Amino acid sequence: DNPPQASSGKDRRICIWKKSDHLSAEYNDSCEYQLTTAMDSAHKRIVWSVHFCPGKPNILVSGSRDGFVKLWRIVEGDDGSLDMLEMLKFEPLCKGNKKSEPVTAVSFADFISRSDDGIEYGLLSIGTECGRVEVWKVPISENDPNFDAKLVFSVPANECHFDSVKKIAWRPVGCNGDEVLSPTILTFATCGEDCGVRIFMLQVSRKV
Repeated sequence: DNPPQASSGKDRRICIWKKSDHLSAEYNDSCEYQLTTAMDSAHKRIVWSVHFCPGKPNILVSGSRDGFVKLWRIVEGDDGSLDMLEMLKFEPLCKGNKKSEPVTAVSFADFISRSDDGIEYGLLSIGTECGRVEVWKVPISENDPNFDAKLVFSVPANECHFDSVKKIAWRPVGCNGDEVLSPTILTFATCGEDCGVRIFMLQVSRKV
């Protein structure tokens, strides 16, 4: 198994890397990655966070200081080369009095819901510079005719961080022997610049 890895930075560039299949004997035990594709100026400002969808490893999300969240599809060509296609772009709902609210953390849950017509949706959490946290449902199917993101849950301001959200992580579904049911309870944690950690639980259903 050789899943791609993503990186981002101040140059507004998103890079996709894959582990090299052509290492010499000297480096057999090392993890050498090669750049396979890159999207220059993926956002207008620094890209703070990127994350692959666990259930759809060809779907990548990015969050930026420009206030936007972008969804990307990683497409592999016949020659093994990779390309990035922008699928969706949206802003968090909570922006306060600002024109835009920088997105500082993004994270996909290990969870996919499906509509009756087979359209698949991922569950995405977003953290912002002002400390707010939101959960969105985003389309991850190629055949979704309405291709739009929908807000599922906005954490009340008094339960959020007082400063920038630095990281979000979801508890894997079905870990520790838990059964995966519908509806099910998902758990995610956030940490912030305020030195605080928050843990949230969310009830969701696998049917849209």
